[in-house]
Amino acid sequence: MVPDPPTDEIRFVDLCAGLGGFHHALSVAAEVLRTLYRKEIRFQCVAASEIQADLRECYVRNFSDVQASYLGAHTPADCAALRGTLSAASPLAKAIPAYGPEGQLISVHGDMACFLTDDLKELRRYPSGADVLPSHDLLCAGFPCQPFSKSGAQRGFDDTRGTVFHMIATMLRHRRPAFVLLENVGNFEKHDGGNTWRRVHEILTEELGYDVIASEHISRGRHAEGLLSPHHLGFPHHRERFFIVAQRRVALKSDRELIKGILESSLTSRVLPSRTATKHWLVSPNDRAKTTLKKIISSGKEFAELADLQQAQVSPERVACISHWQKLLTKLASVDETLKSSYWRDSMPSFPIWGYELDPWHWYTCDENPSTFRVSDSERRSDRKSNLAHAREEVLSLSARECDIFNYPPSGERAWLRGLDGASALKKWIESWPAYARKRDEWPDWKRKFISQNRAWAMKVWAAVGGQWMREWLDDLYLQIPVPSYQKLEWNCKGEALDLWSQILQFRPSGLRVKRLAHVPALVAMTTTQVPIVPSLNTEESTAGRVEGARGRHLIRSEALQLQGFPADWVIPSSRERAFACFGNAVHAGLVAGILVNWFRVVERSGEATLQDEFRADTTYRKVHRFEEAANCSP
Repeated sequence: MVPDPPTDEIRFVDLCAGLGGFHHALSVAAEVLRTLYRKEIRFQCVAASEIQADLRECYVRNFSDVQASYLGAHTPADCAALRGTLSAASPLAKAIPAYGPEGQLISVHGDMACFLTDDLKELRRYPSGADVLPSHDLLCAGFPCQPFSKSGAQRGFDDTRGTVFHMIATMLRHRRPAFVLLENVGNFEKHDGGNTWRRVHEILTEELGYDVIASEHISRGRHAEGLLSPHHLGFPHHRERFFIVAQRRVALKSDRELIKGILESSLTSRVLPSRTATKHWLVSPNDRAKTTLKKIISSGKEFAELADLQQAQVSPERVACISHWQKLLTKLASVDETLKSSYWRDSMPSFPIWGYELDPWHWYTCDENPSTFRVSDSERRSDRKSNLAHAREEVLSLSARECDIFNYPPSGERAWLRGLDGASALKKWIESWPAYARKRDEWPDWKRKFISQNRAWAMKVWAAVGGQWMREWLDDLYLQIPVPSYQKLEWNCKGEALDLWSQILQFRPSGLRVKRLAHVPALVAMTTTQVPIVPSLNTEESTAGRVEGARGRHLIRSEALQLQGFPADWVIPSSRERAFACFGNAVHAGLVAGILVNWFRVVERSGEATLQDEFRADTTYRKVHRFEEAANCSP
């Protein structure tokens, strides 16, 4: 029998727990509420569910407080008895908490289906009669988005059957917790044509009786609060997510005074951290994030992290790609220096730069598909010569000195592009086009625009750097950087110094992306090939395995943890690939803590926020930042 909770305690369950982001955020929020608002609230985890076996064990090691709560609500005897009622072949047999020979908890619950009966309609019970899912006040879950029945409201609650949300809704129906906090990917509201979010909202509000606030994308209308990302609050991580905050409309007789007090304060949009209040901060979110990020990546690393540092070195192929694009940027910077201007630094394109489109000798028509043309070779040559003549005229109009592209044709293996004599050469030319040009019947408008923008920019570059230099750079690009995606550059830090190694780099299928040294792009759960590259700021750091010319490395695991709001020494899976997959799925503890502090500080939320409120918000998030620092942060 689980004892009644203390009056100042909020009991919670942590579903789809992952690395324990919600649990850690609650620990941070409790400390902020105590120090800033003198409000004592303890948060007690009474059950956690995570389908990945290794993370279930990590959860216990990271949160010592679950030992006591589990022994009270899920005794070793109860768990052993329940496991005995399940077939050994049943996947739910592995979802029951595991205990060691001395009765110590080893892992929390697995598949959340273990909390429900096989038909997913009722709460499952231990043979002793106790519910597997204990009573709780707050349900947290970072649940996956799954399509519901196309019949939508015609089947009501049942059209969610088979989804994780259906199980969550069943638990809510039976347990009636006062508070619900759910997280999903930023595109959740558009998932399945909007059907998924519409049904979730209807079930929560109409069928289960909750008031709901969500961080809907601002494009949804004037009432939409906007997706939330850690960088909005000054954390050095860009990760837009969809949050659902739900609060039961009616207080129950069984509710404790603390719960009733919070329920009496109506749920409004101010529960969600403001994306605009930060304009009043004494230190801008961008500057705060930049300072924090530099501290994370420049801090001394433990001896145990030497292997991580070696694995994080940039491969020779990637160093060659970065170095080659850097040659072009360095050349443009030298033009600025010669002319005593900042033109190139300030006018770098915001559109993707496609290397293939920088060479007029490769150009083809982009208003329709030239590979389907049925024209003679002479007509094709005439069209091409006309293209080049136009290019030459544009070059001459953009530069006082002549830069005759006709005098700088491709050399070496691509010298055949100087002329297209015969059908075989024409075919060879078409086959040399990039995949985005060959695999099409008609150009989408956005792609035509990108190509036109690239070609206009190319003319300016040819004029600025000179034909001979540009020809040599382009020939090296094709010969030395053969990976198509490496021949593309996305410069997302306009106005910054033209130095790739001083920014954040990320290799993506769309090209080499460059971001300001402030907000690390979202970590991707499916792959480690897109782990961001950061500058080498610590001169004493081990350089074992570093490739000549590299001035940076990929993030290591302890740094990725801190970017997600966890301490650097958090217990995680030992494999680098497995760990980064978990980071990609984790919630940001600092951002969630911000939501929880707004929610449970219980102040008047009606009306517009005042300037004083916004300064208090700044103080709140500075507190959150302080408690998120790895050296001082503990669960």
